[in-house]
Amino acid sequence: MTDPRTTALRGVRVIAVEEEGLPDSNSSVIISAGRIADVTTQLPTVDRVIEGRGRFALPGLVNAHDHLYSKELRNPDPGMDIRAMRREIDGRDVPETLVVMLANAWREMAEGVLVIRDLGARHALNTHLARIIDGGVVPGPVVVPAARPIVMTGGHVWTFGREADGPDDCRRAVREQKKAGAQVIKVMASGGVSNYPHEDYAVSEFTPPELEAITSEARKLGLPTCAHAYGEEAVSAAVDARIDGIEHGVRLDDGIIEKMVANQIAYVPTMANMQRIASVEMNAAAGVPERAAVFQREIVEPHMRSVTAALEAGVRVGIGTDSTGSYLEEIRALTRAGMGVEQVIRAATIEGARICRVDAGLIAPGRLALMALYDEDPRRDVEVLVRPSAVLIGGRFFESERLEGWAAR
Repeated sequence: MTDPRTTALRGVRVIAVEEEGLPDSNSSVIISAGRIADVTTQLPTVDRVIEGRGRFALPGLVNAHDHLYSKELRNPDPGMDIRAMRREIDGRDVPETLVVMLANAWREMAEGVLVIRDLGARHALNTHLARIIDGGVVPGPVVVPAARPIVMTGGHVWTFGREADGPDDCRRAVREQKKAGAQVIKVMASGGVSNYPHEDYAVSEFTPPELEAITSEARKLGLPTCAHAYGEEAVSAAVDARIDGIEHGVRLDDGIIEKMVANQIAYVPTMANMQRIASVEMNAAAGVPERAAVFQREIVEPHMRSVTAALEAGVRVGIGTDSTGSYLEEIRALTRAGMGVEQVIRAATIEGARICRVDAGLIAPGRLALMALYDEDPRRDVEVLVRPSAVLIGGRFFESERLEGWAAR
């Protein structure tokens, strides 16, 4: 439910995130029907005024790859690896899972993340959460749901995905996700590390005709697509099938990167997710310390090279945490890969919004009123991005004290 009142957020320093953006100046942001109506130095007659107190204002951050239902994978119980922990999470009933997802969304809101692209949830509960928040039942970030990811029979994350085999079944799977409320279609084009050694993350899990069926059907239905893909073969097949975005992309060669630039294919590398799965601490706690060295050599090192090369080539990059990463960790990882402060801010705002196809990412007329306010200038310390003192969603304004109460673990 949109707040019908006209609101002025007075006295904020709006930070431009692109050359055509607004100047960094003391301004008032006028909000009507959940969108920005104007950014002005004058204060028109409005229904209410919120004092910005000279704080820095940025568009709300975007998490372009998340799974709100499975954040516990970040810290599996002692003696459990991710595969075992996922089985436990998948055993929760629907009401409990939905409450967990809402709590995780609130925690991200406390970090200034106001758009979350949820790329797969058990029972397609991300679509239900999106409707609950959009309907005004509870406040929260904008959720862009993928419903259930499309997987081959027995393929990666089959436990919460929609299994499909053959082009016709793949087309039907796309239609089912659209019917459920998906706003993006995700396909698991390769295996993954969370099921290692029971699954080979380098193996392609769909044929080129199956991938083409998925992307063409989604395009016909007006939905963007993205592919979980690790190795060069899977990434190349997804790119050739005209996918809109690559998730993870551990191994990208020069030819693939050139195609991604030419076809404007986005890249959400989820570096922190990979680095945590490869960490000595997580693998030792799971009782498999030997995995850390294998993952470091086979995943983390080539991934860093791929991300650096993609950045240098001008591939559009978004920030995504997946299940096990955090937003701060991802910022740090992208910085180590060569992303500068201004690039990080763009990736977290305007580029993320473009990847998610949401009218956000800028503080400008016509955009959704999603803003994070900061006491410090995040351009001086990019880690400030995850420490807002307040956020605004539509006409609803939350100071940090309320956010911290919701975000308590």
